[in-house]
Amino acid sequence: MRIIAGSFKGKDLRVGHGTLFRPTAQIVRGSIFDTIGGAIEGASFCDLFAGSGAVGIEALSRGAERAVFVEQDKRVLRALRANLEKCGVGRDRATVKIADAFRYIARLVRGNESFDIVFADPPYASDLAQRVLGLFEGASGGFGGLLIVEHGKPIFLNEGSTLEVLQSKKFGGTMVTYFKRKEGGGRT
Repeated sequence: MRIIAGSFKGKDLRVGHGTLFRPTAQIVRGSIFDTIGGAIEGASFCDLFAGSGAVGIEALSRGAERAVFVEQDKRVLRALRANLEKCGVGRDRATVKIADAFRYIARLVRGNESFDIVFADPPYASDLAQRVLGLFEGASGGFGGLLIVEHGKPIFLNEGSTLEVLQSKKFGGTMVTYFKRKEGGGRT
């Protein structure tokens, strides 16, 4: 797996092994960044369920100002840290949080931290993507721009959600859905 574009283009990334490790495919990463386009320039980016960090590192490579990587599996963290080091990304641009993604999301939705773009890629064989979406739906803090969720089965907004779907794309068994806060940010 390698970085597709930007200042780290062509850098090979280390990936973890095992049934729980499923890095975001290059075609999916490429589509995500083609879709968000120039919004990545100077953005603050949060990579939830970061794994090897490929998506967050791609964001930094393409001009994100800073990225936070949230991962709790210590075996996978070795690959993530090695990838940041290989790309020469220092602590001034990247922060690794050894944390449960849902606890971290709770901090985000309370407004303790804020990001322009939040990317979540929870394990497919679960309802975790729907749970991620549910936590962001009623929140007023946490991100000012875009929530991107990579998932394996359909996810749905609840009635009265503060979010709206911008678009959804399918790549075989992978789906990527883009959400933004509704104008006014309140429930309808």
